[in-house]
Amino acid sequence: MMSTSSQKAFVKSDRPARYPGLRVKYVRGADPVIKLMDEEERVQETLAIDKWNTDSVEEFLGLYLESAAEADEFDDNSISKEEL
Repeated sequence: MMSTSSQKAFVKSDRPARYPGLRVKYVRGADPVIKLMDEEERVQETLAIDKWNTDSVEEFLGLYLESAAEADEFDDNSISKEEL
């Protein structure tokens, strides 16, 4: 189970910065959730993560969100293609 202190540690660490599409919103008294949103910012699915450990959260984010490194690589490739 991910304790409140584990959740705070994850959010305050450099880990969230690894995922450019990740936004963190604090809601006092609310259990932690991940909301999957579409391109128009509409919630498509909400997942309760209060029982997930930090590794599970990172694994999920790694599967469903583009990492900063992947985003940089895509941007670099896009720039090179436009220059050709």
